[in-house]
Amino acid sequence: MLRNLVPRRWPIAIKVPVLVALLMLCVSIVITNAVLSRLKALQQRQLATLSTTYLEGLAASLTPYVLREDVWEAFDAIDRRTGLGGGFGRANVVVLDSRGQTLASSDPSTIPLGSDQPSLSERFAANETLQVDEDRGRAYARKVLAHQERTIGQLFADFDISHLLHERRQVLLTLIATNTAIALMLAALGYWATRRMLAPLGVLSSHLDQGAKGPVNPVLPASLPSPDSEIGRLFQRYNAMAQALNEREAMAKQLAAEEKLASLGRLASGVAHEINNPLGGMLNAVDTLKRHGERPSVRLQSLDLIERGLRGIRDVVRTILATYRTDHQPRNLTAADLNDMRLLLAPEAARRNLRILWSNAVSGEIALPATQVRQIVLNLGLNAITASPDGGTVNVRVHGGAGTLILDVADQGPGLPQHAQAILDGSRPDTPSFSEGSGLGLWLIRRMVFDLGGHIRFKTASGQGTEISVSLPIQSETEIRHVA
Repeated sequence: MLRNLVPRRWPIAIKVPVLVALLMLCVSIVITNAVLSRLKALQQRQLATLSTTYLEGLAASLTPYVLREDVWEAFDAIDRRTGLGGGFGRANVVVLDSRGQTLASSDPSTIPLGSDQPSLSERFAANETLQVDEDRGRAYARKVLAHQERTIGQLFADFDISHLLHERRQVLLTLIATNTAIALMLAALGYWATRRMLAPLGVLSSHLDQGAKGPVNPVLPASLPSPDSEIGRLFQRYNAMAQALNEREAMAKQLAAEEKLASLGRLASGVAHEINNPLGGMLNAVDTLKRHGERPSVRLQSLDLIERGLRGIRDVVRTILATYRTDHQPRNLTAADLNDMRLLLAPEAARRNLRILWSNAVSGEIALPATQVRQIVLNLGLNAITASPDGGTVNVRVHGGAGTLILDVADQGPGLPQHAQAILDGSRPDTPSFSEGSGLGLWLIRRMVFDLGGHIRFKTASGQGTEISVSLPIQSETEIRHVA
């Protein structure tokens, strides 16, 4: 559940809208900051112009009274001009004389006449004439009163700017609401557009999933996008690939069947020898019975010879049928299944004057399909017999470890050619052609090992033989004797 919260695991249909919303958020932050900065600068210029105009007019009317230190006339002038208009309301005005004492104020109860007001001057820097306190929603302005290049006093005013701050907040809220609505609209549009664009890829993905579990089915013409689009060309390539894979799969099945027949043909001469020998002995025993059947000892010996011959023929025929029949209900591998392979390989080895060193450490039943394992052992053994020189030795060893069955087959041949090595190590996954001789058998071995979840290792050197080791995982506990 937590893995789905990682953004890189989100589907594209979610990633694109989220990315659009994030980009819109970044853009809105930049735009909002620019608009608010511009509005703030505009309001400050408006305040500076307003305060300058107001104080200039008030100073012109107050200068004569400040020169005469006429308190009442100064108060009357302030009282007549405290209204600023434009939403700023009435201003609080304070007039200081040249000594820094209050000459007049719009609110004498708060700032009495003759009082010192050092805090008014300390609020401003040396040449500063306007201060804005956004926390209190007030603006403070200062004007130096001068007459004939002589400072005769100072004029201070503060007024309400809450409506300007309110306007700024309204602009901010409007920008946030507008940008949020646009971001959500673009995210929804991006989601819809992405889902629409990815819909064909969903069809292709479902076909690929089905192909991983079974035959690769091409996309039906009714579901194909326009062939002029990139998605349409992708679908065309997929259909071409599906057709090629199905044709290759059919060819592989045909080649597998032909390889079985080919290996059966290679065994035919040896099997014929195994059957003809007991048949010859049985015919001789029948002829002996015809001539001397009345003698009990001859009759018993002849019947025993006939019985052993029939048993031998039965074993050969049963082994061939077990190897080449199709298992509709696969059965588990047994030690007898592996030992049967020795019986099938023996005639071919005898024809080549080869010696087979056979070691089978398996006893009991193993949870592996008998037919496939027998085919692997038989094909490896026949390839080793074919590669070994006359009079040589082929070593076949079956053993295992924890949960693994290992088949080792070694020959004394000239070594594996490059194309055969490429087939076994998987660097050449395609089906070899008939012109490559044993390549088809090796390809079938690798295919069966892959189907059983195993892997192949091999050691080969020119003129020093080849050793192939196949490891097959066992699905349940079985009995395997560990041998050195």
